[in-house]
Amino acid sequence: MKTGGVLYKTALGSVAARQKWLIRGDMPRALRLLSRKPGKKGSALGKALKFQHWHKIRRLFSKRKGADLTAFLHTLGGRGFDVAGAPFRLLDEALSSGAVADLQQMTALAEVTRGGQPRLLRAVLSDLSGAALDDLVRDTDAHPMTRFEAMGWQVFLRRRGALPETGPAVGEVFQFWDDPTPPAEITAGHKAWRSLGLPVAWYSEEDAADYVTQHFGADAAAQLRGLWHPALKSDLFRLYRLVQDGGLYADADSLPGPGAADFARHAGGGAWGAAMTHVPKCVAINGFLAGSAGAPVFAGFLEHVLRNLAERPVEGIFWLSGPGALTHYLWGADVSITLLPRGVQKEALFSQFDAPYKHTERNWRVFEHGRGMGKADGLAQLLRDVI
Repeated sequence: MKTGGVLYKTALGSVAARQKWLIRGDMPRALRLLSRKPGKKGSALGKALKFQHWHKIRRLFSKRKGADLTAFLHTLGGRGFDVAGAPFRLLDEALSSGAVADLQQMTALAEVTRGGQPRLLRAVLSDLSGAALDDLVRDTDAHPMTRFEAMGWQVFLRRRGALPETGPAVGEVFQFWDDPTPPAEITAGHKAWRSLGLPVAWYSEEDAADYVTQHFGADAAAQLRGLWHPALKSDLFRLYRLVQDGGLYADADSLPGPGAADFARHAGGGAWGAAMTHVPKCVAINGFLAGSAGAPVFAGFLEHVLRNLAERPVEGIFWLSGPGALTHYLWGADVSITLLPRGVQKEALFSQFDAPYKHTERNWRVFEHGRGMGKADGLAQLLRDVI
């Protein structure tokens, strides 16, 4: 990406033929476009819903015309459109707006979802405290992914909350990139965080190892250096940093939302995260975490990750230290953290952008896929002790 000329032009990896952006000397706009992923034409399950479809879906939902909405989705499905994800997207939008009382009308929409999702959606809607999901998590006859999805929804519903309006500042925003010379788009994202006027810290692998040596000892730093993938190093370091000094961690491939600065100025009184409430697999994400130093949830999750790395009860970064690990930990732990719905997280606080490195083995998904690793094995191992 050129930053000094009249035009910016960016092409990302394997999608270069489809993604070209020409912006006139406007870095904020260039960054916003960088955050947009390629438009989906549809999937093997059907064509993507169009703007006019979503307009009518939302209108019917807002007027509580559940029967009409269900019929409309069935009509769209009959025309070859993929409608299975629509109920979960509506659920996320309702949770993000605080309109929880309107969710009961969605029960009928379960019939347009697939596989184990009808039971999952009904369990979520039947008891927003999360209690109704427990039977599904523990049902060994249910599909393992449906059980894990129920676990994620239970974790969210037990800890869901709204943005803080008052409270102390959270401290520094901090980010990690193992190489001391990041790609241009990562540097541009970091500059966007710095533009908020908040204190921002940047750690390379060398910086992170020095920090861990200072506060946790040489053995801990040696373990960090010896991990086999940059994503795993990032997962572990952010927890050391949160436990020691608190702050707001944001993935390096991210941009701040319009409410990020206000959030940072009031989020220091607790612990904060977000969940993927727009899809059935509602995991707690670890790419955006904030809180005060020594928060029990971060100390406990650090111990959980270190134990995973020592014992290797599961394979795959997602399950060892990533969102799968965080979701599993929160499901079984009695710790406090406020989880925000996806709509709030993405629109107000934090969004991720595509980048060329994500099409290489620097992306943990590409790295593991190239070694024949999938999520199924880790999922089976994770659920083994859940009875």
